[in-house]
Amino acid sequence: MFRKCPKCGHERKPGEVDDPERCPACGLVFAKYLQAQQGMPARTRAPAPAPYEQRSRLLYVPARVSRPAFYGRCAIYAFCFIWGWRLYAMDVGSAEIMDSFMHRIVLPIHEAGHILFIPFGSFMTMLGGSLFQVLLPLVLMASFILGFGGSRRDNFAASLMLWWAAMAIIDVAPYIWDAYDPKMMLLGGKTGAESDGHDWQNILGDLGLIKRAHFVAGMAHALGLIVMLAACAWGAALLYFQFRNRGNDAPGEDD
Repeated sequence: MFRKCPKCGHERKPGEVDDPERCPACGLVFAKYLQAQQGMPARTRAPAPAPYEQRSRLLYVPARVSRPAFYGRCAIYAFCFIWGWRLYAMDVGSAEIMDSFMHRIVLPIHEAGHILFIPFGSFMTMLGGSLFQVLLPLVLMASFILGFGGSRRDNFAASLMLWWAAMAIIDVAPYIWDAYDPKMMLLGGKTGAESDGHDWQNILGDLGLIKRAHFVAGMAHALGLIVMLAACAWGAALLYFQFRNRGNDAPGEDD
């Protein structure tokens, strides 16, 4: 029997008998206390919190992840990882990416950006095409992280949106490169040299950077790579956490 409780410090008074194996003030069971001090397993333990559910907002994953959903995400990740490297490896100077399926996805978004930015003046109208094709996936990324409009948070989908933004930046690089010596065929069937100039000829011309177009294009291409690597690292971390939770199937959690 402890004369003084090791937990609350209550000192047993003379004649205070009650239960000699338990502190009369806080109820500490002395035998269990000694077991814990000696490293012996306790008889009861508090239930462990759901794994990884309380991580930071960017690394949040559901506490229960169904196996089909997890392996489906792995397949999507592998596809985007391989395709992303293929797009990045395409030659910037020859605008090889302009013949890719990704460019066909980005092109209508690019053209919509010109229209959306008309109220902001001629310079922003020219820049708006390239700007919007990068901004749109970033807005979607934020919506998946924060769950805008009552939608369910999905960080893995957000990582795919960041990957899309990276591809959109890589897609812009050949357009910037072409500004110095225009050879790229535009939608109107003419090159920038045969027309009044395309977006990046006018943008870099206004900024006095037309002679540094290749340098700016190289920086855009490198930025696309950095963003792509960040997206892939983020997605891989989320898949790791989901791997730890896979098989904990529960209807409605990760359907």
